[in-house]
Amino acid sequence: MQDRLMRDRIIRYRADPALSREQAAARISAYVYGNILVFAATVPLTVDNLHHGHAALLVLGTAVSTCVAHVFADVVGHNVRSGEAMSRAHLWHELRDAFPIVTSGLIPVLLFVAGGQEWIPGRTAILLAEGYLLLRMALIGLLMERLRSKRASFRTMLSGFALAGAAAAISLLKVALGH
Repeated sequence: MQDRLMRDRIIRYRADPALSREQAAARISAYVYGNILVFAATVPLTVDNLHHGHAALLVLGTAVSTCVAHVFADVVGHNVRSGEAMSRAHLWHELRDAFPIVTSGLIPVLLFVAGGQEWIPGRTAILLAEGYLLLRMALIGLLMERLRSKRASFRTMLSGFALAGAAAAISLLKVALGH
């Protein structure tokens, strides 16, 4: 019993105990959405895009504009559902819940800047960014379990890889249809 108490103090299974199920779902949704769109923006990039700074700006613009569009859509949806304007406090919650969209692009942007400045080879920067985004998508199952205060299982890991495959396929579909 003492070992379990000590382990539970050291390892937190929930990101925020006050986080409601609805907020956890909103954050997971933003996390998935951000990863898909940033991956789709990353896939067609070339080394030449890095040297002109185009890659970093494109990914940063994708992440930030997607976050703003996501919050805007939530504000409009709130107004339709409730019939009244969203309070400032509720707007801050929406911004916080949409923040995982922005975090999807941060590491790829840094990698693209490093590749553009030739601190690392350009092709390596692109491959690392794509690998990072695929890993984020594969960790969706673990993130879901953490936000729901459950321990991750082997099944969770497998479902994360399946979700990553589906998210990558959606990204590639976006690239194929949008380019």
